Amino acid sequence: MASSTYQGRIKQGMGTLIGNAGEYFVVAELLRRYVIADLAPRNAPWVDVLATNQDKSVRIRVKTKTDAARDWVWNARPDGSIYLGILQSDDFTVLVDIAGEHTHPTYFIIPTAKLNKRLDELHRRWEEGKSTRSRTSRMRRIGRSEEDRQWLGQYGERWDFITTVASDRQLAGQND
Repeated sequence: MASSTYQGRIKQGMGTLIGNAGEYFVVAELLRRYVIADLAPRNAPWVDVLATNQDKSVRIRVKTKTDAARDWVWNARPDGSIYLGILQSDDFTVLVDIAGEHTHPTYFIIPTAKLNKRLDELHRRWEEGKSTRSRTSRMRRIGRSEEDRQWLGQYGERWDFITTVASDRQLAGQND
């Protein structure tokens, strides 16, 4: 699907389908790595995908974009928060970039606390560069700048963050 086709579908209100596709892609990637994973109930707080071995669970939040979008974009709450209930461990956000119909998505697996801190920092820097009148955006973005791409690069395809989160037993099916 060409970029303009994705853009047209988003404007037609089909962005939810793209978001759902990202969640299914994440589940598929985990299953193929022998991680038990499934979608959380729709609109569940704090989680889109749950990954588990029999002893430990991992929260996964998913944010999806297509090549029609230059950034992943969040709409912060009135208090400025993006994520609720962040755990310092076992809580990850997977950014999914669906480049087109005939290409594989690109994934960035980031501890949610680190992504939240980065989004806050980027927004603060953006506000400092704006005039007083235009500092009131609730939008949070990452992905557009070269600096963003370099920062995200350290998290590209880092499925090992999830598959090895349990130090004594691996989520990746190595239980006895």
